[in-house]
Amino acid sequence: MITAVDITDVTRTCQNAVSTAALITALESAWAAIRDRHPEIPAAVIVVGSGSPTKPNQGMKWGHFAALRWQAGDAQLPEILISGEGLTREPEAVFTTLLHEATHALADVRGIQDTSRQGRWHNKKFSTLAAELGMSTTKDDKLGYSPCTLTDLTKARYRSVIADLADALRFYRHPEPTGEGKSRTNNNNGVPCECECPRKLRISKAAFEEGPIVCAVCGAAFLPEGIDRDTYEHPTFATSTTGLGDEGQADDDSEDDDPMVFYDPTGERFGLPTYPFKFAPDGLLTRRQLRARQLRPGGQEPAAQILWRRGKRVAYLFRLDLAVPKRTATPAQRAAIDTALTARRTCPDCRQVKPYYIPRRTGSCLDCTSEVTS
Repeated sequence: MITAVDITDVTRTCQNAVSTAALITALESAWAAIRDRHPEIPAAVIVVGSGSPTKPNQGMKWGHFAALRWQAGDAQLPEILISGEGLTREPEAVFTTLLHEATHALADVRGIQDTSRQGRWHNKKFSTLAAELGMSTTKDDKLGYSPCTLTDLTKARYRSVIADLADALRFYRHPEPTGEGKSRTNNNNGVPCECECPRKLRISKAAFEEGPIVCAVCGAAFLPEGIDRDTYEHPTFATSTTGLGDEGQADDDSEDDDPMVFYDPTGERFGLPTYPFKFAPDGLLTRRQLRARQLRPGGQEPAAQILWRRGKRVAYLFRLDLAVPKRTATPAQRAAIDTALTARRTCPDCRQVKPYYIPRRTGSCLDCTSEVTS
């Protein structure tokens, strides 16, 4: 008789003919191989689950990253979900999904916001991190830079890992039926729009055409769902340049309200490395942020800039490592300041020092002014 103490592998012991242990082992080994080359990527719990869409208009999900989803003793671990439906793909595609989720894990460790719209839109920061891990990205109209492919060098580096995956991919999950869904017969509820938070609301067609409605939280316009913000142009954003001479041009208000249109880390477009509001890299601060830390630029030139409000607002960024402490007044300077402030509170008529500044309009304190009036 087999007891619970004798069981070391529940799946293999209870189901000798069917075991997914080799599949999970291969996925975990692939994750370990990724971590060997990129130590910043954290350990994670690998699970295989459903990737079927819950709505008719959604697509199949190949993988998912969730930060700090599991508890292992005193440590919290992220979760890497690999879609069971996606196991019908080639081993190279399954490994690409693992590397895709590793990119999200790396962004989470570094505190980088690489997605928006509830994780659907992958921005240029995700593309940069994906290239660091050995993938090339292409831009999709609805998902951003989510589509990834392995470079030739990455394929060579992980050739043995992909081969082990090929031997273990003997199971896959059947997609779940989602139904045909119901199609709308009218549009009385307006246009469904969302911002970058994302928060959602419905806007009537007439109100939408009057001008963009901007979210006060993220500063992005509410645009129809699925719109590519990098190429979309609201009808009211553009301004006419008819009749302008060669010496002057109208301000270009045709920029998207998507903050990533200002992402220019090389400075090719704006002449200075440029980032959207709240997307500045670590180590670069504005003057206001330096003042909050009792620092000042110290004569250094701006290293970059941030733009917001469709490019009408700009703030220069300075290197934190080159900043110097704010100047402090010497005892003589403080004494001179105190003397000047005392003189402003001294009435020239009664020679008394008041707790307020003498009004310049009357030239006397309130007591002397009331006596003259009476």
